[in-house]
Amino acid sequence: MLGGYAVVVAVLVVAWAYSIIVPIADFVEKRTREGMAAVANATTVALQSSDLPATDVLKRIAATDGLRLTLIASDGTVLAESIQDDADMQNHAGRPEVVSALAGEIGYDRRVSKTDGVEYQYVAISGTYQGNLVVVRVSRTMEQASTLKASYLRMSLGLLAGALVVATAVAWIAFKRADDPMRRLEIVRTDFVANASHELKTPVAGIRLLADSIGQASDDGDLHIINALSERLKDESIRLQSLVGDLMDLSRLEDRDRVPTASTMCDLGAIVVTSVETHRARAEASGLLLTLHDSLLPGTHVAISATDATLVCDNLVSNALAYTERGSVDISLTPDGDHVVLKVSDTGIGISYADQERVFERFYRVDMARSRESGGTGLGLSLVRHAVERAHGTVELASEPGEGSTFTVRFWLVGARTRCSTRTC
Repeated sequence: MLGGYAVVVAVLVVAWAYSIIVPIADFVEKRTREGMAAVANATTVALQSSDLPATDVLKRIAATDGLRLTLIASDGTVLAESIQDDADMQNHAGRPEVVSALAGEIGYDRRVSKTDGVEYQYVAISGTYQGNLVVVRVSRTMEQASTLKASYLRMSLGLLAGALVVATAVAWIAFKRADDPMRRLEIVRTDFVANASHELKTPVAGIRLLADSIGQASDDGDLHIINALSERLKDESIRLQSLVGDLMDLSRLEDRDRVPTASTMCDLGAIVVTSVETHRARAEASGLLLTLHDSLLPGTHVAISATDATLVCDNLVSNALAYTERGSVDISLTPDGDHVVLKVSDTGIGISYADQERVFERFYRVDMARSRESGGTGLGLSLVRHAVERAHGTVELASEPGEGSTFTVRFWLVGARTRCSTRTC
């Protein structure tokens, strides 16, 4: 019987692998572009708020994520570069990504650089610097992109292998604990459904059903039904993509071989500003007031990577908006000794005292219906906890049912964390 369940688990894992690995290249490329666009946005904010020369700002940000940054004037002149000497660089007015950025769009391109002969992936956005229209371009070598794809693939396969091991272990434990054969069968089946296909079953099945329905509607020539089903198919795909992305982030955060180094840091203020502006349209559409109170000095750096800091900010703000029907969401950044304190407060439904102990667990939802409606995966706060703890910070929750919640995150200031480590405090 145990062998039979192992076979069933293996079949589902193979199906899961197919649904993840087939679109992995497009998925990783899209997430890479989104990440590069986020870095470009953060760079425009940093350029406006920092007193440092543009070249120094670009080099500091580029060093954090191993990217290449270029500041380009509206006439194509290279004003600053994180790697090359801008004085030796050609005019960039004709670059496709620069043309798109100056037209008000996010510019994308992939080609061999005329400067150093290396193939790059480019993302560019427009902004202002010293009162003039400029373009901030972020570049990543295709070698880096290939390494990133391979890393995602390894994580996916590791996750699949882990799912098989966990499901088999759960079935074995349930099998050993059950005395009655019928009860043993029920326990193994229940544990299997709850653990092996918990979150993935619904979107995968929904995508298959909607695809079949679209095919039938296409045969009937019913364009109205086709459009409606296509929108639902898109929603299910986004939901599955979000879940896979969160699982990949969780795998990355739990990888002990990829622990951040002592030099890992980011400008938290710039990242929080970007996160707030990203969510402002959603807040306004919901009739909520989204406010940022920032008392940090420009360029204050904390001991966490930009990727993890963005994950923390986006999940906390998104979670607050999802569980607030009226009122406001307030974000504050304040210095506190050797720390920077990030607080995200809302006037939402709050969290019951019983649930407060479990909100940081994986897949735990306070309100299942609301979480499903907002597209939540149930992993957001778990990712926040892992990212903060990986940076040796702390995250706390204070909530009153019906009155709202406040999440407080404490990050080490760069330098302070190093001093503390040398004292093993």
